[in-house]
Amino acid sequence: MVDLSIKDANAAATSGGCGCGNCGCGGGAEAQATEVVAPAGATVAQYTVSGMTCSHCTNAVTEEVSEIPGVTGVDVDLDSGSLKVTSDAPIDFDRIVEAVAEAGDYTVS
Repeated sequence: MVDLSIKDANAAATSGGCGCGNCGCGGGAEAQATEVVAPAGATVAQYTVSGMTCSHCTNAVTEEVSEIPGVTGVDVDLDSGSLKVTSDAPIDFDRIVEAVAEAGDYTVS
């Protein structure tokens, strides 16, 4: 088992209505962001996800990417669209794209 150090930080969506089409939160929802500190020997890859507008979006992306075998940590930032994936070994980009698409109508680069 890999030991991860996690530091919590909060970010808030400020628009009136998130527009994600998935949650109906009406905007103003709080997004949870976590900073994952990778253990020695781990692989960390960074991507940009477009189309996220609320905490439901970040939670959905986090959940789907976390289910990829070998992934040990996921850090999604709503404001920047940043997606950091920590894993035991490099994860194929197409697998990341599939997981993000499964989460909703988002694109990853």
